[in-house]
Amino acid sequence: MLTVASSSSSVQSPPQNQVFLNFRGKQLRYGFVSHLEKALRRDGINVFVDKNETKGKDLSSLFSRIEESRIALAIFSSMYTESKWCLNELEKIKECVDLGKLVVIPIFYKVDTDDVKNLNGVFGDKFWELAKTCNGEKFEKWRQALQNIPQKLGFTLGETSDEGDYINQIVGEVIKVLSSDLERQIPIDNHPCSGAEKTPEAAPDLPPPLFGIENRLTQLEMKLDFECESTVTIGVVGMPGIGKTTLTKMLYEKWRGEFLRCVFLHDVRKLWKDCKMNRDIFMRELLKDDDVKQEVSDLSPESLKALLLSKKSLVVLDNVSDKSQIETLLGECDWIKRGSRIFITTSDKSVIEGVVDDTYEVLRLSGRDSFQYFSYFAFSGKLCPPEDNFLNLSRLFVDYAKGNPLALKILGVELSEKDETHWEETLRDLAQSPNKTIQSVLQISYNGLGQFHKDVFLDVACFFRSGDENYVRCLVESCDTDLVDAASEIKDLASKFLINISGGRVEMHDLLYTFGKELGSQGSRRLWNHKGVVGALKKRKGAGSVRGIFLDMSELKEKLPLDKCTFTEMRNLRYLKFYSSRCHRECEADCKLNFPEGLDFPLDEVRYLFWLKFPLKKLPKDFNPKNLTDLNMSFSEIEELWEGVKDTPKLKWVDLSHSSKLCNLTGLLNAESLQRLNLEGCTSLEELPREMERMKCLVFLNMRGCTSLRVLPHMNLISMKTLILTNCSSLQTFRVVSDNLETLHLDGSAIGQLPTNMWKLQRLIVLNLKDCKMLVELPECLGKLKALQELVLSGCSKLKTFPIRIENMKSLQILLLDGTSITDMPKILQLNSSKVEDWPELRRGMNGISSLQRLCLSGNDIITNLRIDISLLCHLKLLDLKFCKNLTSIPLLPPNLEILDAHGCGKLKTVATPMAILKHMEKVHSKFIFTNCNSLEQAAKNSITTYAQKKSQLDALRCYKEGHASEALFITSFPGSEVPSWFDHRMIGSTLKLKFPPHWCDNRLSTIVLCAVVAFQNEINIFSIECTCEFKNELGTCTRFSCILGGGWIEPRKIDSDHVFIGYTSSSHITNHVEGSPEHQKCVPTEASIKFKVIDGAGEIVNCGLSLVYEEPNHVVIEGDCSGTSSGRGLSVVESTMSFATRFLSVILRYLWLGVVFFSVFGFARFYFH
Repeated sequence: MLTVASSSSSVQSPPQNQVFLNFRGKQLRYGFVSHLEKALRRDGINVFVDKNETKGKDLSSLFSRIEESRIALAIFSSMYTESKWCLNELEKIKECVDLGKLVVIPIFYKVDTDDVKNLNGVFGDKFWELAKTCNGEKFEKWRQALQNIPQKLGFTLGETSDEGDYINQIVGEVIKVLSSDLERQIPIDNHPCSGAEKTPEAAPDLPPPLFGIENRLTQLEMKLDFECESTVTIGVVGMPGIGKTTLTKMLYEKWRGEFLRCVFLHDVRKLWKDCKMNRDIFMRELLKDDDVKQEVSDLSPESLKALLLSKKSLVVLDNVSDKSQIETLLGECDWIKRGSRIFITTSDKSVIEGVVDDTYEVLRLSGRDSFQYFSYFAFSGKLCPPEDNFLNLSRLFVDYAKGNPLALKILGVELSEKDETHWEETLRDLAQSPNKTIQSVLQISYNGLGQFHKDVFLDVACFFRSGDENYVRCLVESCDTDLVDAASEIKDLASKFLINISGGRVEMHDLLYTFGKELGSQGSRRLWNHKGVVGALKKRKGAGSVRGIFLDMSELKEKLPLDKCTFTEMRNLRYLKFYSSRCHRECEADCKLNFPEGLDFPLDEVRYLFWLKFPLKKLPKDFNPKNLTDLNMSFSEIEELWEGVKDTPKLKWVDLSHSSKLCNLTGLLNAESLQRLNLEGCTSLEELPREMERMKCLVFLNMRGCTSLRVLPHMNLISMKTLILTNCSSLQTFRVVSDNLETLHLDGSAIGQLPTNMWKLQRLIVLNLKDCKMLVELPECLGKLKALQELVLSGCSKLKTFPIRIENMKSLQILLLDGTSITDMPKILQLNSSKVEDWPELRRGMNGISSLQRLCLSGNDIITNLRIDISLLCHLKLLDLKFCKNLTSIPLLPPNLEILDAHGCGKLKTVATPMAILKHMEKVHSKFIFTNCNSLEQAAKNSITTYAQKKSQLDALRCYKEGHASEALFITSFPGSEVPSWFDHRMIGSTLKLKFPPHWCDNRLSTIVLCAVVAFQNEINIFSIECTCEFKNELGTCTRFSCILGGGWIEPRKIDSDHVFIGYTSSSHITNHVEGSPEHQKCVPTEASIKFKVIDGAGEIVNCGLSLVYEEPNHVVIEGDCSGTSSGRGLSVVESTMSFATRFLSVILRYLWLGVVFFSVFGFARFYFH
């Protein structure tokens, strides 16, 4: 464990819990987490592990543990996202992190970091499954937390990682970031000032409070590492004004007593510039407390070295701007006694590369500390605005400063004692140019750049403030690649903290952005204000210095006629963009730039050319695209790019979409670096040139809606991954143009068949043939596509056979056959036996098609029966049988099926009994739809409801045992005009009013069943069945909730007759409410009012019902007190399921949000039915 020095013992004792562990208990509690907890406690760190919190209890107690902690360790594992408990904790952690109250360190435990960040793989699957059980707001908060937290720096443990070693590293990192409580710990909730003292003034003779500095100081102190006997050199880096000097000065003053020789050289850059610093002066400073009678310059090198080596030193070189300064002052460091410590502060990380042993980056202040620091200066020592009208304005200034202490202080001082009008004017001014004092600080860093770097910085600030790193780098690369490397330009700016590179994107701080825009606007080199642009285009004065023009044409009130020589003098123009911020197509009119006499365009420096609705038939003959990198001329009038073929060695991105007159692409034949080509909507383009094969880097080709395209040439585009030929209605023959395709869209084309060499596409993941009306057959070789995950044949109305042996398609997940004329279902497996008892063995031995998750057969009038081996699709989640009008029976279904939609299967009579083999599922929510199945026999309806009950209880039991929260477990619907007779309580009309006896809601209540019978009015609409429940006892305790029982279709549906809608749900919502109330132990009856209604559609609730399922049948009788029929008897139909129910020992779950089912199923269906 790191020890700084004995003097650190004065630090306050740590809070009750310094570290909070967020993890999936079932998976990690008794292994990794147990070892990590012991290691943390062994180093004196207080850690909270959720061991004693009662499952089902309100989360507020856990949330308070998070709020009182200083650090949260979020441990992501493969089963993490199956638990709402984990995600609710993570949501709270993000909230505290955003408020600056908490530091979070993610730990990826045997799970791929990309899967966590992008919600892919098993980790993502479990999240999307769980998402269907929550409402939209909760889902969005979880998703934001899962996007934000994993982006933090953390630890990744693989399958072969040494857990003990990683635990030591984690403990070390925790020690590094832990600090004592802030001396001025001001709690902040929703209001930045809540809990802060608003009235007292700061004492005038005291220095201002350094909000947030204590935590940083502790972190930097960890770098001292006094256990290391060697000399340690530490770099302290950060953007200008971030507090590097303040921090190191505090550390220097605190620890100088531990060293016999100390020196703090303030602002080395300025000392060097003023010729007030050299090696002799530095040595004199080091030896000023020694009794040295000679001048340093008179000492021999040996004598000087001997003197210096006699004592340990603490040296701070502040604001170093060049590596030569370090080399001059420190040399080889052979004169420094072992155990010395050297700190170097700089705004340029490249200065200390190869010099320091460790680096500490000073990050921006948290939101809370920023607000209070600004308020201290703006309101004369107060920690928040004394008047609420300044609150929002203060937030805007704090947001602008983005945690930079210098900016916060300067703005606060300037605004102090000024009225609201002055604040608003200042804010408007800052949007255009930075504060003069801040500008002078930033100017120093800018002045230290070479001309190339200055140009790149201003280009980024004025034109490309936020964008993909590779894209920005390609655009701003230097003219002469022999002089400077473009990648190094971007990297150097990042190392100088003038731009930020994070997650593969280039970003720029608001202070630097406004500073750069202010500088960039000088000299008319970079133009973006439409008035300035129009003036430059008309007058052409100073055209030779123009570097970039961005014109928003939506700001032009009328057409702008320009001379043909407008661009003739702009020989240095690199970036040209004519666009519309109002509409990317500028639908209101033709291009507002008009060249009546034509256009001369003798430019060869242009890298970025974006010209919406380019008005000419081709680019001028004198244009030289040798430096062109990105060309975007969508909705243009061009017929060809330019005359002939021109060299385009740097061209990577071309967008000519919706250029309806384009008919010739020969101008691009030398674009060997081209990566993306968008030709969508080029309706005059009939063919592609065979010479396109030269485009060895082309990855993406979009020809959607190229309705005149007749044929593809014989060529091999070796890098092509995505090819889109959607709605190419004249394309009758498809050729394989790349063996490396991953995504192929041929939907809406006129192809009659696929080539027999399709087997070459061994990397193909998506094959979309939707609405290929002329497609009559498929080649058997499609069965060899082992990487194929999605095969879409929807709407291929002439396709009658499916000859593919899909059992070899090991990755297939989605198969859509709706709207085809296929007479027999594809063979799922070649079965040697169809005996039921053989299925487990077959299931264990099967591969390939077992991965299928979505099967769509809707609209097929030929299918009468499904293949019996469909039950072997153990991963199938959705089966779409809508409008299979001749389907008569449904066999045993796959065990993990979540959605079965048989709407409109008018001849369907029977379903299997049982409908599927029950098993513990990862996903517990299901929806089986049999609307407009008017031939469905009563036995089939009984089978449906019996299966639903058994499955609901089994799933509820699993949720309870594993600590999940659960909502609705099963929803089903089918034709019928009466509430099934086994319902305890059946009422005529839309309202149930019931009186529950005392203790009706105890831990033996397992499942609630709700039913509504709806009479429809023969209309096509989208509707939902909503249920609103209210429970109230005689002591006044009341709980209400709403839920959705069914409906919510994506597409409008017409329901032919009365239908029964049934929902099975856990009782945990009611149970938790009742057990959490003080009246729970009292002998108090409860009244319930349950109302059903049809929303967003025409229909009437004619009957309704409710049943309670207990551990034992006939447990309780509930009296009805409204008109109607109430059976008042137990659930006989569930007696056969009591082997499941008897295993309920306490409250099933924590929350009941039955209405979530509609939204979860709705969202799931949207996901699967593109």
